[in-house]
Amino acid sequence: MTTNPRPDRAQQQSLRAFLKRQSKPAAVWLKLSIALGTFNALLMIAGAYLLAQTIHNVMFEGNNLAQVTHLLWPLAGIILLRAVFLALSERLSAYAALKIKSAMRQTLLNKLSLLGPSYIEQHGQGATLNTLHNGVEALHDYYAKYLPGAAYSALIPLAILVVIFPTDYKAGLIFLLTAPLIPFFMILVGSKAEALNQKRWKQLAVLGNYFFDRVQGLTQLKLFNATRTELKQIAKISDDFRHATLDVLKIAFLSSFALEFLATISVALVAVIIGFRLFFGTLDFATGFVVLLLAPEFYLPLRQLGSHYHARLQGISAAADMVAILNAPLPSDENASVTTSSPENNLTLNAINSISITDLNFIYPDSNEGIKNINLTLPNKGLIAVVGSSGSGKSTLFDCLLGFHPEVINHLSINEQSLSTTDITYLQNNIAWIPQKATLFYDTIAANIKLAKPTATQQELEHAAKQAGVLEFINTLPDGFNTLIGEQGEGLSGGQKQRIALARAFIKQAPVLVLDEPTAHLDSQTEQLIQDAINEYAKNNLVLVIAHRLNTVKHASNIIVMHDGKIAEQGHFETLAAQNGAFANLLKTAKQGVAHA
Repeated sequence: MTTNPRPDRAQQQSLRAFLKRQSKPAAVWLKLSIALGTFNALLMIAGAYLLAQTIHNVMFEGNNLAQVTHLLWPLAGIILLRAVFLALSERLSAYAALKIKSAMRQTLLNKLSLLGPSYIEQHGQGATLNTLHNGVEALHDYYAKYLPGAAYSALIPLAILVVIFPTDYKAGLIFLLTAPLIPFFMILVGSKAEALNQKRWKQLAVLGNYFFDRVQGLTQLKLFNATRTELKQIAKISDDFRHATLDVLKIAFLSSFALEFLATISVALVAVIIGFRLFFGTLDFATGFVVLLLAPEFYLPLRQLGSHYHARLQGISAAADMVAILNAPLPSDENASVTTSSPENNLTLNAINSISITDLNFIYPDSNEGIKNINLTLPNKGLIAVVGSSGSGKSTLFDCLLGFHPEVINHLSINEQSLSTTDITYLQNNIAWIPQKATLFYDTIAANIKLAKPTATQQELEHAAKQAGVLEFINTLPDGFNTLIGEQGEGLSGGQKQRIALARAFIKQAPVLVLDEPTAHLDSQTEQLIQDAINEYAKNNLVLVIAHRLNTVKHASNIIVMHDGKIAEQGHFETLAAQNGAFANLLKTAKQGVAHA
């Protein structure tokens, strides 16, 4: 897993610009929310004047209730309107944040789908999930509270100054001179909090990766009695994260105390000066009371901005990880200039006549493992078996064929047309894929099978299940195809999971079927049924299979033998078995299969 270093000033500006651009899907709602909040502040100023004038008339002019009713009714209306505007403003800002988060998640998922599974594996599944979930959620307060708060801290004090200066310029000067102290101290303390928050966010990414790995390997931890050791390590990492969080909170509490202290001192200073001026008769009561009513409201937006400053730090920290994903370069494509706009240049379903691989090389980062100098021409139908010892490059070759490593996609050609990264979706639409451990989701059996073809009819569903040898089992279940299965097929045997995954592949009816030993975990009778179905499918389509069993290899029309990341030899079973080569060595070392991978 990789973590982002603490962003410098230029990077922070870039991240703020990024967050501003992401607000476009809900910019109208945010502006409307800020407008309502600002209008609410203007009503507050008007209410302060009405209240001050009402009290002045009662105390110094001797007015009774009937004489000030014309002031009280507008004041009551202002109070009700303020409540409505405040509720609407908060609701709109929350709605805007929700829309921005949804758009951000969609953007991140779209980019991750282009980068492929290899990117997630390199950067850590836990860290990626943390960015998609906690990182995006951290943007809520940034957009719902911090951005409106930043606008209010500029607009509301300015509006109060505009009103106060003509009324009492001395009080206005006090406001003007003390106001900058709050944001200055906020920035001063915030710089320290930012560094601690960056450290905390990195630890959260590490924690996410660590937890995810241990949960996936819980079976192995239990079997090897390593749970106590891992629990101690998790406790240590969690404790480090707790300390990092508390360090941030200490700074946040210190910042809040300082802001409240400065605001209180400023209000007290205004109150003392107003009191002396009233005592010496240099100021009338109505004006002095208005200033006293507006003094807390003048500093309130600045104090609230300070309390929301932590949301800004979290938003920028989360944005750094999002920018890293969104700015991750798509693989350089030598054939990017090839147009894909016209129908004849785009891949279409059931249109694959041949697949060619030319000078394909792929080495994993920070490793010498991979495949080298792969040149292959595959037909449009037939069963092709790829064999080899563990680490020979079989899975890597298949990952490249599936478009999981887009940086080498231009070495693939379909129908003599070289592919570009824009063709990956078309390529994958033409391929049905079953990995060695197929993924089943927490859903019904029908939904899991129809994942490859959501529009499939019940007849197609049953036909695919029959082809995969799982229809009889499904019919024995009380709810049949509507039976709910657990996550990763919880409640099913290994063979049942594999056959449901096979049914998913068969229902797609893709021109290319790619499998990683489909008959693994199956009894001999079911294995033969599945093999017959694959052989039948291969009569009209291309089937590529990583083979571990001798039975699979014997039925192959062509065998590709991988060794040390290269194609060592290829040909028919009898021809390769008669040669004293890599395939013959695999046969000698395998009793019931070609190789174990």
